Amino acid sequence: WMFSGDYPKLKELEKLAMVLAKKTDWSPLYDIAKLQTCRVPTAAAVYHEDIYVERELTEETASIIGSKGGVKPKLWVTNEYQHSGLRDDGDRIFARLLGMLAGTVSVPS
Repeated sequence: WMFSGDYPKLKELEKLAMVLAKKTDWSPLYDIAKLQTCRVPTAAAVYHEDIYVERELTEETASIIGSKGGVKPKLWVTNEYQHSGLRDDGDRIFARLLGMLAGTVSVPS
């Protein structure tokens, strides 16, 4: 659907996209061991109905971070925004995430 009408400028990239979609020998995207021991405090907005990023996959990835002695991320799972949340209301979202890290904004459960 991205190539057949919605984004006509992407049409010239369709063949390349199909080649990449069929590629199976990718190297690992994440270093799981490093994520498990990550000690950097992190916070993320997870958009419940994001049309590009599956919420479950995001939560699964986040559950790895800090899982072996590191610092677990603070997640704000919300349906207030879509994928473009930072563009639409970046100041509010960024302030909330920073507040979650500082402990001045409660982390939704």
